Amino acid sequence: MTSQDIGEEVAYLRDLFQRKLLEDRAKNQLIESVQRSLAERDALDLGNAYRDVFAETLVALDRLQTETPSAELNASVVEELLEVFARRGLRAVETSGSLDLRLHEVVATVPSGDGEAGVIVSVQREGYLLGDRLLRPARVVVARHEAAASNVG
Repeated sequence: MTSQDIGEEVAYLRDLFQRKLLEDRAKNQLIESVQRSLAERDALDLGNAYRDVFAETLVALDRLQTETPSAELNASVVEELLEVFARRGLRAVETSGSLDLRLHEVVATVPSGDGEAGVIVSVQREGYLLGDRLLRPARVVVARHEAAASNVG
């Protein structure tokens, strides 16, 4: 191979390298542009996803701020908010029947008397599921056999 051949080969490789470098820069700019567009779209989608929930809950908040406080108003606002959330997949944890430790948190026990142990006697705080995922367990009081220990909490 002559020095002229080597010079031509070097020139060819330099040209090839510069073209690849320019292609890489163009690809990187395109990737960055797509990433910016996706980030902007995600931000818009996030706002759109919550807009209806915010609008509907603000109606309930307005009622609390403008109407005369009463037990009826509180109950009505709670019902209204639960309806808004239910339309989006929120549902209460079932609290009638037997204890399910996946869904219930035992806060106290009471003697079962003639009843069956492990049955939910009362609910201290509702629990909720979003779809099939537990958001928070229901806090419950459960019947126990007489020989079992007394109150948990």
